Amino acid sequence: PPLSIPRVPVPPSYFDENHLPSVRHQPNPMTPEAERQSRRRTCRFIEEAGQRSLRLPRVAVATATVFFHRFYAKHSFQEHDRFEVAMACLLLAGKTEESPKKLDFVIRECWKLRRRAQQQQQKMLNQAGGESPSMAGASPTAMPSP
Repeated sequence: PPLSIPRVPVPPSYFDENHLPSVRHQPNPMTPEAERQSRRRTCRFIEEAGQRSLRLPRVAVATATVFFHRFYAKHSFQEHDRFEVAMACLLLAGKTEESPKKLDFVIRECWKLRRRAQQQQQKMLNQAGGESPSMAGASPTAMPSP
């Protein structure tokens, strides 16, 4: 008689954002909307840094984005700086996709891009006449798109 393989029930493959580590993090959980916004802004940073600053191929930038999302599916935004994680993802994706860049080059170019975004944000705040935070405390999360 043929050997039968038992069927194992497979859980549904949907992803509930209310169970993400950043949303469940205590004592200061993020809202799902705040997490989505952080992901979008950091992916835009990865796109800009990967294609314009580092001149990585499109497939390497896409791989970096996947690495970033996979990392934050298991870890919270409160525990790890998202820009440092983005830099690590770009470095690893470059190596994975046979387009390696030196670590110091990746760090230097990413920080230049981040500093430029902070300066643009500061300039926009000054033009709007609003009270502007110091550059040391300014958050580059609202990086303007190119």
